[in-house]
Amino acid sequence: MTNPGDYGPPKGLGQARIFMWIQVAFNVLGSIFLLLAAGALASTSAADDTGTAGLLVVILVVNIVMAVLLAVCAIQLRSGKQWPWITAIVVEAIVVINGIVTMISSGFTGVLPIVFAALALSGLLHKDVRAWIAAQRGPATAV
Repeated sequence: MTNPGDYGPPKGLGQARIFMWIQVAFNVLGSIFLLLAAGALASTSAADDTGTAGLLVVILVVNIVMAVLLAVCAIQLRSGKQWPWITAIVVEAIVVINGIVTMISSGFTGVLPIVFAALALSGLLHKDVRAWIAAQRGPATAV
């Protein structure tokens, strides 16, 4: 039997990386729109609506952090290191949970993030990807 690490990253990892980059693009576009909305709201609203502008800024920061995390993980996944794989799985799980909460609270808008995160997770959790990541760590040492 051949070592899974001998032939480079499996196809499932490439699939996951593609969907992660799509999410990064949507997060960046969403952040731009949120920034414009927060700026417009802050410049035209009364003092009692500053909480809404503040909430938009918090959402903006979370959006940017998620985009940066996904981008770093998408870049680093080809290296075969375990930390970007685990981080990507955790971030995608958070996206799925957020999408479910969004669907429950406001309807259909949470479907697209769930679909992209589920497709990325299916690639990240595929047995070939898990075997490849494990092979990149090298053989386990006995204690």
